[in-house]
Amino acid sequence: MRVLLIMNPNSTSQTDGLFRRIIPALRSVPGLRLRGVFTHHAGHAEEICRGLTRADWDLVLAVGGDGTVNEVINGLLGPAGADTPSPQSLPAVAVIPTGSANVFARALGFPSEPVAATTMLVQLLREDLRRTIYLGTWNDRWFAVNAGFGIDADVIARVDEARRLGFAATPLRYLNAATMVWIRARRTPPRIDVVGTDAAGQRLNLSELPLFVASNTNPWTFLGPLPVVTNPRNSFELGLGLFGLTDTSGVRGILSMLHLVGFGHRPVIEDWLEKRTVQFDDVTQVTLSCPTKARFQADGEYVGEFQRADLASHADALEVFAPREAYPVSSRTWRRVLRDFIRVH
Repeated sequence: MRVLLIMNPNSTSQTDGLFRRIIPALRSVPGLRLRGVFTHHAGHAEEICRGLTRADWDLVLAVGGDGTVNEVINGLLGPAGADTPSPQSLPAVAVIPTGSANVFARALGFPSEPVAATTMLVQLLREDLRRTIYLGTWNDRWFAVNAGFGIDADVIARVDEARRLGFAATPLRYLNAATMVWIRARRTPPRIDVVGTDAAGQRLNLSELPLFVASNTNPWTFLGPLPVVTNPRNSFELGLGLFGLTDTSGVRGILSMLHLVGFGHRPVIEDWLEKRTVQFDDVTQVTLSCPTKARFQADGEYVGEFQRADLASHADALEVFAPREAYPVSSRTWRRVLRDFIRVH
């Protein structure tokens, strides 16, 4: 197997010592031939992957976070809306997570710790265990995890500003940014209009939402070690999951935000907040628009300000090496995740 290893040296947990552990593990796979390339600037992984086919490489292995994975996918598949290549004609994709959130890898079922993830990947490579997954698009770009306007995009933009100043993207920094954005949103909330269609042909039409997230997987993000689950049915084998809040003001607004990140999932609280939440599953296409330009994020990366974004779901778009069982999202999820987190750290 010919493997192109794309490494982002700016990832949160990437070190020389890490490579001294993961490279020998990968080389232990019989017949594996490995070539490594470091990225040098934003968009470099996309440039490296542009035009590659399975005749060039059997596998592209990204060592990085969700941003690196996003670049690899966009490089391999090219602009959305053009003649999309079949997944069998492209190199398969795998990931060793070294970013700050690593949503893609964790939602596929990998541990968040890179050495543990490498151990799992080595076994998958030995047994040739792979599957095809759905991907999302926004305008002419692809996303693997989530995308949208609103409060989450503002939070990511604030954290990106801090990172450019040399601060790490820690869960505490995300929490601090989320608090500041929520306070500002109470005074001047975003206004997002949503029009779309689900797989059953049902039309969606919503107006002036302050927060709206389109997700391609479940969980759609993590708060430190804890998964954020808004659409429990969602997966890499279904269309987009949509979740929004109609109001973030007052006590119910605070509870709605806490509900978004996993707190308060009890019937009495959910019934109380039902009128403030909107949720749709298996959506094939959706248009998001704002009265003025607003911040937009894709796969946890701030990508700029737009007034409109056309999103769609694409079935069986990419072949990945991954376990068959996705990340656990049952009622015991938090207990299991915390146990794993404590064991690793």
